[in-house]
Amino acid sequence: MREWKPYTNNRLLYEHPDGFYVIKEKGDLKKSQLFCPICDVVMTTVYDDDAYKKFECCDACSNFFVYPNLEKWKNGWRPSKEDVMSKLASK
Repeated sequence: MREWKPYTNNRLLYEHPDGFYVIKEKGDLKKSQLFCPICDVVMTTVYDDDAYKKFECCDACSNFFVYPNLEKWKNGWRPSKEDVMSKLASK
């Protein structure tokens, strides 16, 4: 069993038997998905990862759908399939 030790800034440290260290955040992390749940395009950049952590969508969807509709998004609104298809067609 791994023994995680307290580290800095709300992180934990594990010393692997092969001599390297693993550092991770404490607590549950929200894991990103491979595909955006809104447009179903592969999320490949750190910007996609950041957008997913905030809004559960890729960076392009956050810019195209979330920010212009932020209050509606916070209340559960999501774009229609037609709106998403229109966005994909304009890429």
